[in-house]
Amino acid sequence: MALQPRPPIITIMGHVDHGKTSLLDFIRTTKVAAGEAGGITQHIGAYQIVNKGKKLTFIDTPGHAAFTKMRERGAKVTDIVVLVVAVNDGVKPQTIESIRHIKEAGVAVVVAINKSDLPDTYPDMVKAQLAEQGILVNGFGGSIDAIQLSAKTGQGVDQLLDTLQVMSELMELQADPEAPLKATVIEAAKDPRRGSVSTVIVQQGTLKVRQDVFADEVIGRVRQLSNELGMQLQEVLPGDPVEIVGLEGVPAVGSVIQDQAADYTQAEGESEAEATPTTNIFVPTDFAHLLDEKVKLKIILKADVEGTLEAIRMTLDEESVDLIQSDIGPVLERDIELAEATGAAVISFHTKVSKKVKEQAKQQGVKLKSYDVIYELIEDLQKQMLKLMEPTIDEVVIGEAEILQLFEMKGDHIAGIKVKTGEIRRIDLMHLKRDDKIIANPVIKSMMHGKEEIQSLKAKNEGGMTFKNRKLDFKVGDILIAYKIVDEE
Repeated sequence: MALQPRPPIITIMGHVDHGKTSLLDFIRTTKVAAGEAGGITQHIGAYQIVNKGKKLTFIDTPGHAAFTKMRERGAKVTDIVVLVVAVNDGVKPQTIESIRHIKEAGVAVVVAINKSDLPDTYPDMVKAQLAEQGILVNGFGGSIDAIQLSAKTGQGVDQLLDTLQVMSELMELQADPEAPLKATVIEAAKDPRRGSVSTVIVQQGTLKVRQDVFADEVIGRVRQLSNELGMQLQEVLPGDPVEIVGLEGVPAVGSVIQDQAADYTQAEGESEAEATPTTNIFVPTDFAHLLDEKVKLKIILKADVEGTLEAIRMTLDEESVDLIQSDIGPVLERDIELAEATGAAVISFHTKVSKKVKEQAKQQGVKLKSYDVIYELIEDLQKQMLKLMEPTIDEVVIGEAEILQLFEMKGDHIAGIKVKTGEIRRIDLMHLKRDDKIIANPVIKSMMHGKEEIQSLKAKNEGGMTFKNRKLDFKVGDILIAYKIVDEE
């Protein structure tokens, strides 16, 4: 054993718009790692600064998700959490969520009361609100440091960094650079030019170029190591973040990278003990079992990087959401086919959607929604989870019909319907509802009135209807809703 001091690993958490990103950006631009004045940083999911000759490592990811995922897998990466609270806004829902994560993980915390440059603000009110949540700061019954600062002007930021440095010194953080390699993945993505790219923080041992490594079922040889300045490294010591190129697949956030020369038997045992769902969820050919007794919102997720995917997944309520599949990369034709077969919606973040895929989704009646702002995506999902896919604010109902009878003719399953309100046209977007819950998004193949094929049917009229959806499960009493998108992208 050759224990040596290592830098602290710091995660910044808090409510949206309270200044987490602004604080990280200010620290990054004013305290460039290793004193590289004028260095240009690049996003690798983590970075280091040097404060008074001492290194501090910050995790820069969708914090809550990566933080929780790593903790669930038994990887205690974070040493200190900076809880950011805006002085003009106080404790908000995501502040409370952050506090819950902090308590469950049992990590040290320091409070950053941000936006202290604003006039007529009362930091003591924030401290009192924190006390109600069990975060007791100095002067309010506890010993947790609360630093008043401004990420905009830089006021108080040096005090925060000094506090973090003192906390880490008191913790006497150490690691063994000669021990077997253990590096935790905090971000991963597939780059079209470089292949699999992962950001890791080395916890023990030394990570080296040309080293054969593995993480769960992902293996590879380290071709390149680089820091947030783009500098190429030959080896990385404990406490340091680095971007790896060379893995043959994309590892899950929270997975542990080890040396392939390590004891595989032991590694497999640890993997089973810490098992969590992998990025790609296997979906069998027979989708009948996906129609649970309790109707759920079925979704397929696509995102640009693994960390973002985790951030979205962590917001999903298992009671109301059936995550059919989640993956990184662009939305593909097979994603639409899977969505059509399972009755799922496709949600994508920062990924490309070709015109061909958009047209396919429209033809097959698959709801496809793309986002560039993660909080908008999460808010929309939360709204839809609460409503279990009731028509969203961008949908306007233009007609409703009830299925009165079921027929079969020449292999086609026919729904005998009566239009209750409005009008239903063959080209309309449709929802199929049962017990006030949307269970599918059918596409009309044909509409008949008697022996005549028609293009629309108005209120109080009856007709027959067939659907393009091959496995559509409709019953007498189901409701068909025709709608249009008023703000379609």
